[in-house]
Amino acid sequence: MNGMPGDNNRIAAKLSKWIFSRRGLLVLAGGLVVMLGLAIGLNVGGLREDLVWKISPPRIDSIAVLPFENLSHDPAQEYFADGVTAELASKLAQLGAFRVIDRPSLARYKKAARPLAEVAQELKIDAVVKGGVLRSGDRVRLDLYLTYAPGNRRLWQQTFERNLRDISGLEAEVSRAIALEIKARLSPQHQARLIPSRPVRPQVFEAYLKGTYGPESAKAEEYLKQAVQLDPVFAPAHAGLAGYYYWSNYFTELAPRDTYPKVKEAAQTAVRMDPMLADAHYYLALVAQEYDRDFTEAEREFRRALELNPNAAEIRHLYSHFLLCMDRWEESKSEDRRAVETDPLDPDLIGCLGWHSVATGDYDEAEKQCRQGLSMGASIWVRVFLGWSYERRGLYNEAILEFQRAVVGWGGAVFPTAALGHAYAAGGRDREAREVLDRLLKRSTKEYVSAYDVAIVYTGLGDRDRAFEWLEKAYEERSNSLVRFRMDPRIWSLRSDARFQDLLRRMNFPQDGQN
Repeated sequence: MNGMPGDNNRIAAKLSKWIFSRRGLLVLAGGLVVMLGLAIGLNVGGLREDLVWKISPPRIDSIAVLPFENLSHDPAQEYFADGVTAELASKLAQLGAFRVIDRPSLARYKKAARPLAEVAQELKIDAVVKGGVLRSGDRVRLDLYLTYAPGNRRLWQQTFERNLRDISGLEAEVSRAIALEIKARLSPQHQARLIPSRPVRPQVFEAYLKGTYGPESAKAEEYLKQAVQLDPVFAPAHAGLAGYYYWSNYFTELAPRDTYPKVKEAAQTAVRMDPMLADAHYYLALVAQEYDRDFTEAEREFRRALELNPNAAEIRHLYSHFLLCMDRWEESKSEDRRAVETDPLDPDLIGCLGWHSVATGDYDEAEKQCRQGLSMGASIWVRVFLGWSYERRGLYNEAILEFQRAVVGWGGAVFPTAALGHAYAAGGRDREAREVLDRLLKRSTKEYVSAYDVAIVYTGLGDRDRAFEWLEKAYEERSNSLVRFRMDPRIWSLRSDARFQDLLRRMNFPQDGQN
């Protein structure tokens, strides 16, 4: 039987009085604490993670900008998405306030969807920037988000849209937003690098991206020249031309006089237009080292380039080459390690470390690095470095096999062909060595053949007079290989000859080497 209304009122009053009593409040508070504890313990709605994050958020010292999605889904615009990704990553890298993974290591993540925790472990990074790019006429939109990779926790998400003319301002705005989100400490020098450059016409930026990141490598020079013609003061296009000229002749398929002056002119123009452009200083350093033989100026420019972009693995790696050429082995190893930290999955960088290990006599390590690079898809020239290591250990058959593979894979290029000729001679197969030498000499009457490569074969055959004759030609033609001859074990048999010491003196190497 139900109670009377007055009874219910009295019960409610007593209950209210008890709840608001001291004891009641304590019991109620205790119950809430228990419930909250259960919610945190069971991580209801991610409550525990939120609480831990707010109390002690993890420090973010390294990020990777993963390839952006082409939101237009037009294959013809793929280069644009790739270019915008690379340009933004470069802008972040220049801040120097945190480690930014360099672009070659990230190519593998373009199509394959991988768990972010796995990506973080492979790259040894804390956070990733992902997103998409949509270009519509002269408008560009970026849909970006920043994720703490180990815990797959999204930290920040934002959409940016600008006229393509203001692409520099867009890159600066995005970089600033990311730096603030990860609480990076930006010095006044870092802040200065976020000042947008002047507006650029969309046609200029488009030609620059096609020449730098587009799929038509045979037309790269044409596109970069087009950008320069449309806007003669657009510094990145001049730096892009310097890079194109340099890398198109890295293994001296053309006479140095036909490329290095063009590299220097383009890089100097870029520096005049933008003194803060790291790549322009980098190419000036390479010209000073390999063509002008001004090693003091080369180091100055290398250091300036790394000051402007401390996250540039390629610049740091080539600086380690410079240090090795200067006989500063320990410093070279240190720069190598830092380059790999910035670009840990670049197969060519891993394989090229084998070259350094051959020069320092660590053949086990050289072969390990070369095999690792080749297994990851390194360029064919890594087989040459592997062959050098085998040759130094007296494994001539194994060395010859690697050189033969390199010659075939490289389309009969002079660089691996000369390596094969030297290995034949070192292995006692003089007839095959002389056949290779004859082919090189005949080619030299019709096309450029590096005099240094010819000297290498003569050295293997033990013909010192001919070797020095061709080394002298290499000196006159300013062969970039001659700059590296102190780190080339194949030439060391000549070191006791007075002519070697004379050549060393004329090369103007510093005398403060460590080894």
